[in-house]
Amino acid sequence: MLSILGIAAAAVAAGCRSFTAIGEWAADAPQSVLRAVGARFDRNRKVFVAPDEATVRRVLQAVDAEALDAAISAWLQARTDRRGARGALEAVAVDGKSLRGTFARTGGAGAHLLAALAHDQGTVLGQRQVPPGTSEITAFGPLLDSIDRTINLDGLVVTADALHTTRTHARFLVERGADYVFIVKANQSGLHQHLTTLPWHDIPALTTTELGHGRTEHRTVRLAPLATDTHDLGYPHPRFPHATHAFRIDRRTIQHHNGQPRTHTALGLTSLTGHRAHPHTIARYVRGHWHIENRLHWVRDVTYREDHSRVRTGNAARTMASLRNLAISALRQAGHTNIAQALRHLARDATRPLQLLGIAPKQQK
Repeated sequence: MLSILGIAAAAVAAGCRSFTAIGEWAADAPQSVLRAVGARFDRNRKVFVAPDEATVRRVLQAVDAEALDAAISAWLQARTDRRGARGALEAVAVDGKSLRGTFARTGGAGAHLLAALAHDQGTVLGQRQVPPGTSEITAFGPLLDSIDRTINLDGLVVTADALHTTRTHARFLVERGADYVFIVKANQSGLHQHLTTLPWHDIPALTTTELGHGRTEHRTVRLAPLATDTHDLGYPHPRFPHATHAFRIDRRTIQHHNGQPRTHTALGLTSLTGHRAHPHTIARYVRGHWHIENRLHWVRDVTYREDHSRVRTGNAARTMASLRNLAISALRQAGHTNIAQALRHLARDATRPLQLLGIAPKQQK
């Protein structure tokens, strides 16, 4: 099984999107590559034998997906710069993605995966499948616990969308020494109403302007210090655990091709204190959160065409998603910014995926 997983990981790193493509990649792989990944050796023919598509399919359907995710996460975490260097791990984004092809047309549960991504590095630190009949909320703690055991959440900032803006999650993070930057939406009606009524226009604002991608974006950030039981920092506290500041981000985007403006306002809470409780820092963390959409989910959808896949038997869909996480993260750790271009580069030489994944050729006996 390990050799099949090695072949599948290398093939996905070469851009393969399906079981058929993995089988074809293996069939074309030279003997040195098959030997390096531990392919079966046929003593009669004196050759290493590539697995066919049916074997690849059977193994990836039956593999322990939880154990595979744990092994991939541990490997990536070991290669993640926790502190001290440029691009060191500072913030982690948590967000989920449904594998659309696993949902039957007649309805019913499919696979929904919750992942944690390092903001600056763009690498996946962990992934969990959301149990059927539950929501991402139930997988939040176990996912971050698995990261905490290796990397240690102490000192990190965790960002999440409004679904995870819960008191339980806030306590969970602060108890482990982490801070949070949470978005608040109308699904938390009382909390959202409290933040809406703060006198935002009386609060000093930080405004920035950016041009690019055919548009001009004006971003205004306001940060309101909240009163606590021990300190009267300023505005009334919403009674959300460990919240030190509320924030409001107003974006006004003008499309260059038609001059049409679009506006959007985001409200949120953070437990940050000291120099990190600054409008510029809050804006950076909120923008950094969307790396998990742009640098992971979008790449899996567009480059790997994940949402077009109809793989749904056994654990195969999750296994393929995990192998895509591995390939994307390893490429980012190797310094690649254009994943599609990097996959084409790896596809031109069967030894390149092995080098990326640290699979060393075995020595002749």
